[in-house]
Amino acid sequence: MIATLKARTTLWNVLVVASALGLFATLLYAWLAQTLYAHHDGDLQEEARRVLAALSSTADPIAALQLLDHQGTVAPFLMVRDAHGQMVFRSERLATVEPDIGAHEVLTHAAASGATSEQFFTVQLARGPVRFTCVPLTRPNGTYLQLGRALGDVGRMLEVVVVASAVLIPVVIVVTSFGGFLIAKRALRPIDTIATALESIQTTDLSRRVDLHAPDLEVRRLTASVNQLLDRLNTSFNTMKEFTADVSHQLQTPLTVMKGTIESARESQSADRQPVFATLSDEVNALSATLQDLRDLALADADSAGSREGPVSVSEVFAEAGELVGALAEAHGVSCHTTIEPGLEVWGNAVRLRQLMLNLGENAVEFTPPGGTIRIEAARNQDVIIATVSDTGTGISADLLPHVFDRHVHGRSQHSRAGSGLGLAIVKRIVDAHGGNVVITSQPGAGTTASITLPIANPASV
Repeated sequence: MIATLKARTTLWNVLVVASALGLFATLLYAWLAQTLYAHHDGDLQEEARRVLAALSSTADPIAALQLLDHQGTVAPFLMVRDAHGQMVFRSERLATVEPDIGAHEVLTHAAASGATSEQFFTVQLARGPVRFTCVPLTRPNGTYLQLGRALGDVGRMLEVVVVASAVLIPVVIVVTSFGGFLIAKRALRPIDTIATALESIQTTDLSRRVDLHAPDLEVRRLTASVNQLLDRLNTSFNTMKEFTADVSHQLQTPLTVMKGTIESARESQSADRQPVFATLSDEVNALSATLQDLRDLALADADSAGSREGPVSVSEVFAEAGELVGALAEAHGVSCHTTIEPGLEVWGNAVRLRQLMLNLGENAVEFTPPGGTIRIEAARNQDVIIATVSDTGTGISADLLPHVFDRHVHGRSQHSRAGSGLGLAIVKRIVDAHGGNVVITSQPGAGTTASITLPIANPASV
């Protein structure tokens, strides 16, 4: 199946041209054959009338035909047949050049068919194609006069038309297909430009627009419609982000009050009621963490449009985040090793890049048992920076691995977790906003590795 519109347009163009050329060649052949045959038919008709006129004034038609043949004033192919197709008379020249013509099936059938008016047909003889007319005679009664003239160059001319068509039509089709492809490519180039522009617009940065100044009205309408759609999407997206950020911010205050109230009440309660207040405190903490993650996610989206305003030293940002992760790991009995190549820079937002590394580091610490190891590394590879956070923790099950970046999905479900499940979703948003890519690989029981690729800010430098 042809997938591209350019290819389908070219194919249809080729089919139309091929059909038109085939029809033209067929009509040309038919017209030329009719014209050439009509010329011969007119000469034969005139000659037949002259012979009939000569026969009508004589008492012995056969003798008159012999005289005309002897004088050489009639067509060289001259015959008279009876109603059974049997030869009654033929010219001396015909007897010499076509001795077997008396038994020719087509000529015999023409006389035996009982036609009452003149007929025209072409017969292939030893000397080539001959055009014949068959005219009924009044004398001798029930006989037919058959006159013929060689077609000469008519067959050759028609053959030239066939050969020329067979050679030229494929050449024209090839040239037309190439030209049709160029025309289709040129006509659809604005569509490719629009598609490329749309592909470069990320879901977290809908402020960009398709800037295409095309002369065609249809393309301008399409561009305007796409930009209007992006305007509506951007408005809806910003409203959603603002709502999420505002709600999470506004709810933090009553949650803080609730937490303080619970702690105060907990101090005055007896030991048997402590578990109840501990449970309430844990639930408030979990809800507060969820709201904080929602706010971080909204801010990650909000910062995306301006997240690449200037160069950021990811070497310093990742090293600082690595120190914090190392301190957290030490408190959990996990060793953390950080290896960051100096001088690495990207166009981005330092706060969000720090949050990116902290989220991955905290995940690794949380799901790595005491005695395990976490490695944080970052190095340049040609024009990109590759950063990895790997651990020797519990790993992620194969069925959950494709969904780890979905919101509210806990990839390591075998451990209970109070978090919101938004940590990796935030990581994905931050990486996308910086034009990078993040991949999670894991094997249950053997650990997890998060690999981040970010475009370097100074690709021309060494």
